[in-house]
Amino acid sequence: MSLFAQRRFFECLLAAAVLLSLALPGCNKPQPALPELTSASEVLERMVAAYHEARSYQDSGQVRLHFRKLNDAKQPTVDQEWDYSIAFVRPNQIRLHVYQAVVVSDGKKLHGALNLDEVRGQILEVAAPDKLVAQQIFETDPLLGQVLTQGGAAGPPLILPLLLEEAALDPVLEGAEKPTLLPPEQADGEMCYRVEAKRADGRLVFWIDQKSFALRRIDYPTDEFAKGVEEKEGRIADLSLTVEFTGARLNADIEPEAFKFESPAGARLVEQFMVPPPLLGERISEFKFRGLDGREITRDSLSGKVAVIDFWATWCEPCMQSLPNLQRVAERYGNNEKIVFLAVSVDNDQVTDDAVQQKFTEAKLSLPIARDPDIAARSAFLVESLPTMVIVGANGVVQDYENVLDPDLADNLPPKLDKLLSGEDIFEETLRQFAAPAASTSAEPQVTTAEIAPRSEPAKLSMSSLWSCRELTAPGNVLPIDDDEGRVLVLDNWQTVVELDGEGQVVVRHPLDLPTQAAEAVVSFLRTAVDAQGRRWFVGSANGVQQAFVFDADWKRTLAIPAEGTHPGITDVQLGDLDGDGQPEINIGFWGPAGIQSVSLDGTQRWTNKSCENVLRLAFLTSGTEGGSHLLATTALGNVVPIDAEGHEQKPRAAGKRFIQLVYTADLDGDGTSEICAIGPSQKSGGMRPGDNAAFGLSSSGEVLWQYDLPPGVPANGALEYVTSGNLVGDGRQWVIAGPDGSIHILSAEGELVDRFNSGLALAGLAVARFKDRSALILTSAEGVEARRFER
Repeated sequence: MSLFAQRRFFECLLAAAVLLSLALPGCNKPQPALPELTSASEVLERMVAAYHEARSYQDSGQVRLHFRKLNDAKQPTVDQEWDYSIAFVRPNQIRLHVYQAVVVSDGKKLHGALNLDEVRGQILEVAAPDKLVAQQIFETDPLLGQVLTQGGAAGPPLILPLLLEEAALDPVLEGAEKPTLLPPEQADGEMCYRVEAKRADGRLVFWIDQKSFALRRIDYPTDEFAKGVEEKEGRIADLSLTVEFTGARLNADIEPEAFKFESPAGARLVEQFMVPPPLLGERISEFKFRGLDGREITRDSLSGKVAVIDFWATWCEPCMQSLPNLQRVAERYGNNEKIVFLAVSVDNDQVTDDAVQQKFTEAKLSLPIARDPDIAARSAFLVESLPTMVIVGANGVVQDYENVLDPDLADNLPPKLDKLLSGEDIFEETLRQFAAPAASTSAEPQVTTAEIAPRSEPAKLSMSSLWSCRELTAPGNVLPIDDDEGRVLVLDNWQTVVELDGEGQVVVRHPLDLPTQAAEAVVSFLRTAVDAQGRRWFVGSANGVQQAFVFDADWKRTLAIPAEGTHPGITDVQLGDLDGDGQPEINIGFWGPAGIQSVSLDGTQRWTNKSCENVLRLAFLTSGTEGGSHLLATTALGNVVPIDAEGHEQKPRAAGKRFIQLVYTADLDGDGTSEICAIGPSQKSGGMRPGDNAAFGLSSSGEVLWQYDLPPGVPANGALEYVTSGNLVGDGRQWVIAGPDGSIHILSAEGELVDRFNSGLALAGLAVARFKDRSALILTSAEGVEARRFER
C-alpha cells in the first residue's frame, strides 16, 4: 500500500470512527433512581449513566442478520452471524472479538490479529495507552480500523462509546421522533425496557435490562439497509438486523488472564499490518500499449517472455533517477529474446511522442518506450504512484511489483530475472515475507504515528495564552472569518459548527443541516467565500465521503453535490471565484478517475476534468501580474497540475526531484500573487522512508525555492489540516505548520524559521485568526480550543 493510499485510508478511517458516534447516543446527567420508570428519556439516561460509572464490563455479543430470498427456492433463508464481544476493565484493559478482528490490551501492550489472508501470520503489537479512548482503538492501525468499523453489517462495536465517551445518544436521536417506551419484553432471560426511536431510515429499538440497565439487544433500522441487500440478492422479506449482547454484565469480576495475548508460533510482530503488493501471483488482465513506432504491445504479444515494465513520466524526477539503473540491467541481458524491457510513459496526450523521446535522449537512455492511451497503468496494473515497476513472467503471472525508488536496482533485479528465465516463479518468495517470523525484516518501510512531544516554549518569541474554551465535545478543524466581528468557526463532532468570539466565548452553535439518510453525512473541513452581492457561503465535506454540502450565511443547506451516483470518495473542496465573474464556484477533487468537478452555487456543473486522477488536494493560485486565477491540484503521481478557469489541464509542474503530496497557497507579502507551500517526502531520506516529510516553497513555475524538514511520523488525527497562514507576528504573514508530534513551526514567506515550539497536544485543528487589533494562533484538541498570542 503506497504512502498516499495509506493517507487516504487513514483519513477515511477517521470519518468511519466518527460515524460510530452517529450510531450511538449522548445524554444528559443521570436522574435519581426511580421505583418505576415511565419515560423513554429517563431509561436512556439511566443506561448511559450505568456504563459511564461501571468499573468493568463483559458480554458474549453477536450480530445477527436474517432475511428470506423471494426468488430463490433452493436457498430461501439467509442467516449470518459475526462475533461482537467485549471484556473491559478500566482504565486500559480490553479484549475485543469483532467480525474478523481480535484486539487485546493487558494495560502494557496492545495486540491485534486479523483473520484475513492478506496479513495472516502478522500480529500487531504497540504500547497500550494509559487510558483507552474508543476512537483511539479504531486508529491504532488502518486495516484493523477498517475491519472493526466496516467488517460487518452492524458497524463498529457500539458498547465502546458507552463505556469510554462522554456523548453517546444525542447524535442518533437528532432528527428522530421523540423516543417512546414499548411494552417490556424478555431478552437474554431478563425483563427489559424497550425504547423505540423512529428515524428516517426505520425503527431503532434498545432493549435495556430493567435491573442493571445493561444493554441486552439492539434492533437496527432496516428500511435503507434493505435497498442495499435487494440490489445484491433480489427481492427479500423478513429482514432483521440485531445485536444480542448475551451475558452482558456491568461491574463484572474479570480474571486478568482474559487480557493475556499469546502470539501463535511463528507469528510476526509488526507495528502496522503490512498488505502484500497488488497482483502478485495473479495473471495480468488484458492491456494495450502503443510503441513510439506505432505497433501495439499487448498481453498476448508479450506471452512467452519475461516482461519488465517500468511506468514513468517526463515530469517524474524519481523516475529519471531509476531508469538509468534499469537500462544497466537491460544492457546486461543484451539481445536475450526471452526477456523484454519496456518503459511505459503515463504522460497525458498533451505530451507528444517527440517530447517523450527527447526526455530519453537528454538522459542518454535507449530503453524501448511505449505510451498508455487506454490508461492500462491504472486499470490493469493498479499503478498509484511513480515510479512503479511490474515484472510479468512468461506465463502472464505478475512476479514482482515495486512502487518505491530502489537505488540498488541494478544489483537487486538480475537475480530475480535469472530465476524467472530458468523457469522459476518468484512471487511466492515475496508473499512469504509478509507472513515471516518476527526475526525477519520487511522490505517495505512502515509509517508510524508520531508520539506527542512534551510542551515547550518558543526559543525567540514570547508566547502567552489569550483564552481557552472547553465547551466543545470533539473540536476539529478551524475556519477563521476575516470580517469586522473577528469570528472563529470550529467544527464540533463532525456535524456542528460552533462560532466563538474574540474572547473565546461560544456565540452560537449551528447544527449542520445534513441529510439524515446519508451514512457519510459528516463534515471534517470548511471553506468559505463571499459573492459579488456580499453574501457569504460555506462548503463542508470530509475525505472519503460521497458529497460536499453548501450552506448559506444562515447555515441552511442549499446543495448536496454530487447529487447522485457513487465514486471512490471526495478528497478536497475549494470555494472561490476562479473565472472572475464575482460568483464563487465549488471545485471538488476526487479519489479515482472522477478527477475534478466545478459546480456553480445553483448546482449547475461547469466542467469536469478527468485527466487528474486520485486528487490529493486543491488550492487557488492568484497572480497579480498575470491576472486571473488557476486551480492547483496535487495527485497520487506526485506532481502539481495547474487547471484554468475552464477546467483545462496545463503542463504538470514536477517541482524538481520532489514528490509533492499536498499544496497550499496564500498571499503572504500582499502583492496580489500567491506564495506556494507544498508538502512531500523529505530529501534527507531520499524520499524512501514514509513519514519523513518536508515543507517546500515553490515558484509559480514549479521551481523549489526552499525546504524545511518536519518531524518524522504521521499525525494521529488524519483529518487535521496542518498547514495554515496569517499575520501571527510582525508586519508580514507567515506559514504555520503543525508537525505530527504536535509541534508548531512558524516560517517566513522565504522559508526561514521564525520559531518553533511543542504544543503538547494531539492537534485536531489550527488556524491564525485576527480579532480586531490582535492576531492569535487557534489550536484545537481533545482538551478544547485555545488561542495563543506571540510577540517578539
